Amino acid sequence: MSFTKKIQIDTSASGILKIIIPLILSCLSSNLMFLIDRFILMRYSLDAMNAAMLGGNLAGFYVFLLMAITGTTEIFVGQYNGAGKYDKIAAPVWQMIYLVMFAAIFYVPIGYFSKYLNLIPECYAKDGVAYQQLLTYFCWMPGLAAAFTGFFIGRGQTKIITTIVITGNLLNAVLDYLLVFGFRDIIPSLGCKGAAVATIISETVQILILAAGFWSPKNRQHFNTAKNYKFDKKLLGKCLKIGLPMSLGRGAELLSWYLVFAALSHVSRDLAIIHGIATTVYVLIAFICDSLSKGIATISANFIGKNNLTSIGIVLKKLTVITLILCFVFMLPLLASPRLFCGILGTINEDITRLYPTLSIIFKIQFVNITIESQCAILWGTLVSGGDTKYLNITNLACLWSFVVIPVALLYAFNMLNSAIFVHLLSTCCMSTCLLLLYRRYKSLKWYKSIIH
Repeated sequence: MSFTKKIQIDTSASGILKIIIPLILSCLSSNLMFLIDRFILMRYSLDAMNAAMLGGNLAGFYVFLLMAITGTTEIFVGQYNGAGKYDKIAAPVWQMIYLVMFAAIFYVPIGYFSKYLNLIPECYAKDGVAYQQLLTYFCWMPGLAAAFTGFFIGRGQTKIITTIVITGNLLNAVLDYLLVFGFRDIIPSLGCKGAAVATIISETVQILILAAGFWSPKNRQHFNTAKNYKFDKKLLGKCLKIGLPMSLGRGAELLSWYLVFAALSHVSRDLAIIHGIATTVYVLIAFICDSLSKGIATISANFIGKNNLTSIGIVLKKLTVITLILCFVFMLPLLASPRLFCGILGTINEDITRLYPTLSIIFKIQFVNITIESQCAILWGTLVSGGDTKYLNITNLACLWSFVVIPVALLYAFNMLNSAIFVHLLSTCCMSTCLLLLYRRYKSLKWYKSIIH
């Protein structure tokens, strides 16, 4: 079979940036969607924002249980692409499509019973449970999107992902405002439910565009996307072997942070507001970590397919420098003027100036945390490219529980949990330890292996 356009990935700065920049824009757009959701809900009601944060965190737990597995298409596609086995590229995507279809059957009952399975305080229960339940019914959709997305990212075709995510972002922003606040007598105000509906609609549109690209005439011809649909038990097993540790690890991580947020929200409303705002800022800036992890995973997977370890080391060093620059540039406004973000919050219908000093300190801690986490993300993506997911997730959870969850639980049990600043300092200890452990694993070369045959 002849292929008119082969994706080449190299170690030059331009070659790295060609992969990374579209992913940065894509992840930034996704995180802006989250931020817009929170800002609109903030203006609607601070309690609505906190309710959505709590309900959304638990719904996110269900999302990532599936999404972490289907996202492995990026790894398999990358290694097949690097090895020149273009006729096999579509096969892992199809296996994940079948997995999503099977999983979707279980999400409806999970959604129904999710109203009984939460730690949302009574003051947030009405909005939070409704928001959580709606999203849980459709928790399979991000998993399907991740399966399709891996087909493009794994081959270095990241521009299409940027276009799709930006389109979904704009659609979500418009629908958010209309459905949360309502529009005249035409659309009623739905509050938190409106934000959930807007998210579901925008995700549907993105999936339809991704599916159309996957089954486009060009991709059907070059990569057999319409023919290579055979159910492959062996390939599915490989995907699960790589993805299941990621799924359980990512799900457990989200559940852990949900427990921390729930503990803070049960202590006081101010702690819930502070942590909610700090988390919003973190998610906005964390696109750096998300994009770098995906980018290095794609590049490394292609080089593993070529049995080229030297190039992976070169890319890793260059990305480290790029990462430090990105973190400084994007966090500089908060460091130079922490009240900038707080000033934006002045648009909400509640005076929270009393919280500004605490938030200013937390923003400075977050600069350190995000810088450390970005270095973790580079190493994480590199290790993922070789399928070394079990070690990654065990290490991450061990650090998270040792340095954050257990200390917060003890403080809560003894009525000593009274500082959100201390929680963020615990996060610094957690991520610093995780970075050291990931670096040791990288140097050991135990992660470097091909997962395709």
